[in-house]
Amino acid sequence: MSLRKYVLLGVTAFLGVVSISILWRLLTVKYPTHSDVFFMGVEAGALAILLLVCLSLISYFLYRLAVLSLKKK
Repeated sequence: MSLRKYVLLGVTAFLGVVSISILWRLLTVKYPTHSDVFFMGVEAGALAILLLVCLSLISYFLYRLAVLSLKKK
């Protein structure tokens, strides 16, 4: 296996862990209903955007890994 494949697998695994951590945070936090609601909404929105970026990058890197695997055959 080439170094490029290992790097893609490593980045994909790292992004997977980040995605799971973000999803866990979004599902388990109990957002308050007092004056910090705006901040909590901004936090939730930023985490959701970061989650979507991570999932998009995971998809892209898995696609690149599949293309690399097919080119070697």
